This record gives sequence, C-alpha cells and structure tokens, in this order.
Amino acid sequence: MKKLYALFIFCLFSVAAVMAQQQTFYYNFEGNLQEQYGLGPNLTVLGEAGTFENDVLNEVNGNTKMVYFFTKNSGVQFDNKAAGNFIGDNYSIEIYFKFDQLQSWKRVIDWKNRKTDWGAYIYSGQLNFYNILYSGEAPVVAGEYTYYVLTRTASSGVVLIYTDAEVKIDFNDKNGDALVDDDGVINFFHDDLIVQNEASPGAVAMIKLYNYPLTQQQITDKWENIGGQIYGIQQLKKQVYANVYPNPASNVARVDLSHFEADKPVMVKVFNMEGRLITTRQLQNGNDQLGTGFLIPGLYVLHLQQENLYSSVRLLIN
Repeated sequence: MKKLYALFIFCLFSVAAVMAQQQTFYYNFEGNLQEQYGLGPNLTVLGEAGTFENDVLNEVNGNTKMVYFFTKNSGVQFDNKAAGNFIGDNYSIEIYFKFDQLQSWKRVIDWKNRKTDWGAYIYSGQLNFYNILYSGEAPVVAGEYTYYVLTRTASSGVVLIYTDAEVKIDFNDKNGDALVDDDGVINFFHDDLIVQNEASPGAVAMIKLYNYPLTQQQITDKWENIGGQIYGIQQLKKQVYANVYPNPASNVARVDLSHFEADKPVMVKVFNMEGRLITTRQLQNGNDQLGTGFLIPGLYVLHLQQENLYSSVRLLIN
C-alpha cells in the first residue's frame, strides 16, 4: 500500500510539473500588440506600422474581427530574449493570417533576424521551408485567411507545418534552421536582406506561441474550434484591479471583486497554461468564492469580465 501511495504522489507531482512548464503566449490584435494573458512581451512593429481594422474571417462563418493589417515587407517581431527564451528547441507557432499576393516566395516566419534566406514561406500557394522542402497542394488562397501551425520536437528534431490541421511539411531540422539564433527574435511576414521582394501585404488575426509541440489531435481540435481560438479573449474597454487569495490555493479561492460593480455578476473564465478554457463561473460581491478542488496542481489564468470592465489574475493550485 505504501508503494502504491508513493507512486500516486510521484505521478501527481510529475503531472503538476509538466502543467507548470507548459505555457502559451496569445496575441489577438484587438487594437494592440499586447500578449493577452499578461505573461509575455508585446510584439513590436517591423517595417512600417500597420493598422488595426475589422475584417471578415472567411472560415469563421463570415464573422468580423479586429485584425492587424501590415504593408508589403512589414510585419511584427517577437522578442524571445525578453520572454526568457520561451521558444527553445521544443515549441509550436500557431497563426491565422492572410497574404494579398502569393506569386513566388512570401515570407511567413524568420528565425535568423533577416540574415539568411532560409525559413518558412508560402510559395505560390504551396508551403515551403527554404531550402529544404516544398509541399504539395495546400489550401492557401490570396486574400483568404489560412490556419497555419508549425511545430518542432526537440527529441527528434522534426519540424511539421500544417494548414487547416493537415501536415504539409515534414522534415528533420538537423541543422537548426528552425531555431532562434543569437539575436533572440522571431520575425513574422518581414523579408530578409538576402533576396528582395519575398513579402506580401496582408493581415493577421491571431498568433499563439507554445513552449511545447502541439499534437495532431490538439491541432485538429483547435482547427475544428477555430472561432473559439480567435475570439477567445475580446478587447474590452477598461481594465480594473483584481486579486485572488489564498494564492497558492487548494480547494477554494476568493476573488477580490471590489473594483467591479457590486450589483452585477462577474464572468470568471479559468484557463490553463495551454490556453485551454477549463471552466466558467459567475461570481459577485458577497459571493466571491471560486471552487478549485477539481483543478490539478499547476498555474492558471483567471479572466474576469463584467460588461465593459475586465481583469486578469494568475492563480497557482498546489
């Protein structure tokens, strides 16, 4: 019995350690370049500053969303050093974007800060990781949004690139071409300095960065719920202070709602560090207890929303 109990405790802490290590940075371009969980650095502009405008998303029932429009040879940059080297040799990059032009090569991702021509492209509607592999036919059309995911697995060195949850590129990254170099940045949509005119104007509705490789099933689930992926967190009007205690918590946590309106409910959404919605609750001043006994040990993010007020709080479950 003691051996079984010890094994159970070991497994529990192993799962908790994995959960604590797996994180997601989420950029949804709702009028800013901020990381929406408050965990990662803001993106920065490459080239000319773009604009935030509403656009129709073709694969989300024609719904509209605010996106970031970028001009040709412009885009955004992720500062991996500022993020504590969040993107290592084991990661995923998930993007929902469109290019207006697809003739020849159009840069999607650059890990070497414009110093080399190698990297991820769309090539005349096909996927391409130059100078390694072209895909066959891919569902990429000029002026239409594409669901694009790239994963790299450290143990095997395998890089996979998906569109619409189907693998189109599969190769062993033995030379580290999909690893961030010493400059410590990842560039999106911005051409390198080696060959000119390999970029397109376009727009991006979502970028998610994971410090672990997504599985085929996870990517399929996300594709089937693409609307939930893109509209998961909405731009709200006013951020207010909130807190949660005790923190760490075990079975119950109390959420400080004193900066929200007292006579109206507050919607509380609990996300794990993969960005997955775990549960939704309604709380109110005087009824501010959040049951947490069902949550496995790890770090969570609480998103609080009440009409035009919102807040975000981290909660550790021990």
